[in-house]
Amino acid sequence: MNESFARKRLFTETHRRRPYTGTARPRLLGGQALAAAQRLSRSTMQPRVLGYIQFVADLLSIGLTGLLAHSLVADAMLGPMQRAGAVWMAALCVTFLAKLLGGYGFRRMRSLRKGLAVGLVSLGGGLLLTLAALGWAGMPMSTLQVWGLYWGLAAGGLMGVSRVAMRARVHHLVRAGILEHRIVLVGGGADIEPLIREIDRERGRGRRLCGFFDERMGARSPATLAGHHKTGDIDDLVEFARLAKIDTVIIAIPGASQARIRELLARLFVLPVDIRVTEGTEIPDYSRKKRSKIGPIGLIEIYKRPIGGFAAVEKRIFDLFFASLAILMLSPVMLITAIAIKLDSPGPVLFRQKRHGYNNKPISVLKFRSMYTDLCDPTAVKAVRKGDARVTRVGRFIRRASIDEFPQFFNVIKGDLSMVGPRPHATAARTGDIVYDQIEQAYSARHKVKPGVTGWAQVKGWRGEMNSMEKITQRIEHDLYYIEHWSLWLDLKIVLMTPVSLVTTKNAY
Repeated sequence: MNESFARKRLFTETHRRRPYTGTARPRLLGGQALAAAQRLSRSTMQPRVLGYIQFVADLLSIGLTGLLAHSLVADAMLGPMQRAGAVWMAALCVTFLAKLLGGYGFRRMRSLRKGLAVGLVSLGGGLLLTLAALGWAGMPMSTLQVWGLYWGLAAGGLMGVSRVAMRARVHHLVRAGILEHRIVLVGGGADIEPLIREIDRERGRGRRLCGFFDERMGARSPATLAGHHKTGDIDDLVEFARLAKIDTVIIAIPGASQARIRELLARLFVLPVDIRVTEGTEIPDYSRKKRSKIGPIGLIEIYKRPIGGFAAVEKRIFDLFFASLAILMLSPVMLITAIAIKLDSPGPVLFRQKRHGYNNKPISVLKFRSMYTDLCDPTAVKAVRKGDARVTRVGRFIRRASIDEFPQFFNVIKGDLSMVGPRPHATAARTGDIVYDQIEQAYSARHKVKPGVTGWAQVKGWRGEMNSMEKITQRIEHDLYYIEHWSLWLDLKIVLMTPVSLVTTKNAY
């Protein structure tokens, strides 16, 4: 079964509608859960950030010491360009080897002995390859030996110092709770006590148990286990995970049936977290099935958060580049639009609207004002329709051409939006008497990635007025397809297709 289809079916099978009350019904955390979430609300640092810092430190250490060592060799024959090319080629070779050996991973940086070993092996291998290539090109071996000795000693010393400093920094950040991998458990009773103790044992390595959640009551699920208090039920977990910035949810219910696991996954899938189950549990066919361990306890990875790790860095660089390029190219159009709006009707040029952002967090999105000031609808309770009297003359044109969205490139620079992603809906947006997130339970899964200025749904024709359940369902399905199949090439394709879709789409008013 196709993985994307299986995930959609998972939501359909457990779909539960809620009566319309005017706003989405929030889950109110209990006092203990809320207090714990507030203590954990400060953002943590991802270990990969330290990996990038160590990578840059190694690159500079090898490059600068190589140039310095070359200047100390009396009979060196390389010219400035040849010298720079050889030195930085060696630096890239060493860091590439270190990357292959896991030298920029959290486990290596946390262990001084392993970190030094990987660094020295990578340095030796990279320098030998570079010097061998220079010898093959005709540089005297005696010169290469002297240069290599000076270079290796200097670079090795700097790399050693940087790893000692990194180990101290990691230790400090872990103790301060800034560098940690936050985990919550689903389950209760004596069966999960060994897992709780193993996670607590690895607290010094950056793992932290933030609570366990269970819907059962009574003796089967006591309120306290291994020194930890039960934090709530599964509905509490969803809100708690968003507030506390949880990284991994582990379903620890030994012997749970596949139907039970699927029901839990349907409720947890809206979260941008890794989801794992303990070994011995029946798992759905579409699971990733990647294995890992916490101590002796085996885990199976069901779902991995979308666009994580280095992919998130690549996407951010993509966003900054194309948003800056768009602002530069479209600045004359934005200036003319601002003047036209000011001349057409009284009021501000820009309009701010609250919309759903990443992880369901509200963001303030910029738009050119397209309605009369006294008729603006910041909550989007009433969708704009064809011939809407609230829209100004200039507003009709800029909405049809999507020029009103151009200021959102500044939201991309700020980091609230991405260039490509699910379009952010207003927090109270609805169709008729139904709020968007009541039409499909999968709606909240759109918030697992950062929303975008344009998206897969928009370039495939699902843009503009969403005046039926079918249209909103189609938009959501396209957004989920994008999340499941994301790549930089798909982002580039969508960016290139967007101008064409603006011309061909007819239902934007």
